[in-house]
Amino acid sequence: MYNELNERRRDDVDEATRRLYIHTKEFYWTVTRLVGLGHLHDGSRSRPQAAVERFTLPEDAALLPLQHPRLLIDVTPTQRFGHKTGIQRVVQEIAKHAVSNGAGLPVFIVNGRLVSFFRHAGLPDEVEIVAGDKFLMLDSSWLIVEETMAIMKTVTERGGANVVGLHDLIPLDYPTAFAPETVATFKRWFETIALASDAVVCVSRSTADSFVDYVRRRGYSPKFGQRIGWWPLGADFCAAAAVAPPSPQAAAIVATMRPFFLSVGTIEPRKGYSVALSAFEHLWRTGADIRYVIVGGSGWQSRALESRIRLHPEFGRRLFWLEAASDADLRLLYARAHSLIAASFAEGFGLPLVEAAYHGLPVIASDIPVFREITGSQARFFDLLDEKGLAEAIRSALASKRTFAQARIWTWKESTQRLAELVSDGAYQMRLPDKRSGRGRAPCGGVAVREQAAREARFS
Repeated sequence: MYNELNERRRDDVDEATRRLYIHTKEFYWTVTRLVGLGHLHDGSRSRPQAAVERFTLPEDAALLPLQHPRLLIDVTPTQRFGHKTGIQRVVQEIAKHAVSNGAGLPVFIVNGRLVSFFRHAGLPDEVEIVAGDKFLMLDSSWLIVEETMAIMKTVTERGGANVVGLHDLIPLDYPTAFAPETVATFKRWFETIALASDAVVCVSRSTADSFVDYVRRRGYSPKFGQRIGWWPLGADFCAAAAVAPPSPQAAAIVATMRPFFLSVGTIEPRKGYSVALSAFEHLWRTGADIRYVIVGGSGWQSRALESRIRLHPEFGRRLFWLEAASDADLRLLYARAHSLIAASFAEGFGLPLVEAAYHGLPVIASDIPVFREITGSQARFFDLLDEKGLAEAIRSALASKRTFAQARIWTWKESTQRLAELVSDGAYQMRLPDKRSGRGRAPCGGVAVREQAAREARFS
């Protein structure tokens, strides 16, 4: 972070002007929100109905009848902004499988109303909220807080339930890893959307624990009776990518027999790329003829790191960065790499780890709870932010022949089914502590416990 701050200060203005700019921007945000014009800077401006893009399904697509009560899955940020982060990959897979098996109806917000994400003769165009509907905010809804709040209000008034999807709490736990405005936006979403929801569904048990612990530490009072659950993500997103050819860059990387190690994820502070690169520099200095391949787009708070990568003497020789890799590229690299390296100091889940397992790729990971949760003992762990420890783990992996034993993973079809059952049946695994009684976190009681145990056994 020190390097990032120095990089930003190189073309920074003087201190007085910088403070004036920051205060002026904060004043502008406050005033525009007070007068109902927050959409000018928070990304919530709706496009006219005529400009809305929808995905048309083939008329012969086999769609199972939509289950009732309905599960309305909000995908507005993915539809509107077209981001390519891990969250959008999750949203797209869940939306695709939910609509095909009738588990849920993906929708997005247009001028205060819900529209079906997919266009098909068997699906409604505009979706009217009715009694019993459950509104699942699975996408990055902190980008559209005002619009989301309006839909939630309608759902509540009509006897439905609002459920928020929680991918992580990293902007709150590690605010220096994000721009200040991002942290402020996320915190506002957390306090107005997440805490006001009837239930919270998390992408891992570790994320659920983080939510409960954060609420307890900060003394928040979420909606009475709020339940918390979690479900596993899938890993077969690029299973069909073999029909598309990989890029020349990816093909060139796998064309040589020299081993390479792979990292996947946006270039941003918490991913630990600087630690991983330092580990490889140590190995290169000691004569190891190995390569390091990074797959991920340019992110935030990472200008110094990106310069370090591009200006590195090994860039293009033993250091590669694929900023816009396709699914076919990623599938090829997963299949041919020696090991995956996940050096993050914070994650909500860690999709690359389960994708690596799907392709039989060994994993070297930082020792954080969620990585232990999703890999069990099937990974080499190194101490957090310990570049020498990572270098030793890589050296140890090199001494072992790569094994191709494929681990049992969840498919996106199974993941979608599990999520739909969790929300539709209200089978959440815990609730927040009862402040009045002083009790700690507690599981759902009575019949719900037995039903939940049966589901867990079926999906384990």
